[in-house]
Amino acid sequence: MLLVGISAVVAVALLVVGVQAVVPLTGTARADSPAASEAAAPRIPRAEPEPAPLGLPPRPTPTHVATEPVRPIASLKPGDCLQTYDSKWADGYPVVDCSAPHIAQLLATGTLPQPAAAAFPGKDALDAQIGDLCEPSLDWHWVAIWNEDVQLDLRYPDTDARWATGDRTYYCIVYTFSRHELTGSVLAQQ
Repeated sequence: MLLVGISAVVAVALLVVGVQAVVPLTGTARADSPAASEAAAPRIPRAEPEPAPLGLPPRPTPTHVATEPVRPIASLKPGDCLQTYDSKWADGYPVVDCSAPHIAQLLATGTLPQPAAAAFPGKDALDAQIGDLCEPSLDWHWVAIWNEDVQLDLRYPDTDARWATGDRTYYCIVYTFSRHELTGSVLAQQ
């Protein structure tokens, strides 16, 4: 008899808990219940974004405005840190010391060995060739930390029309897809 009474009390308790769990899901919560007050209260977004993994800066990095003068792309040298970076086809970029916050870095630059009169080899072939030229300059420890967020822009004459001009200059620019503000250099230590 005692066992039947305990079983009945447990069954009623489970029923009460079950009803309380289901009521908010069906939208029939009482107006004075905690579920109703939570549903009625507007959600206020957090002032600070969630922290990124590995203690990296919060996402997303606010849009930055250049505070340094823009230098022409042809005047940049490997290792220059770019304060802002909107496109690999910009005429120039504001350069800052790499210890200051920046969005991208010029990893490598050079001249392709193909002569000016050579036929356009195609974008895929040039991507592979220039990627091979750029990779040795990259700090792979940094890549391991940022993982798939790392982006490498390859700037070179990538169309028949651009190739026909005879220009064979290439640039490798590294940044993060999420546009995190970076500090320090991504160049491999020589």
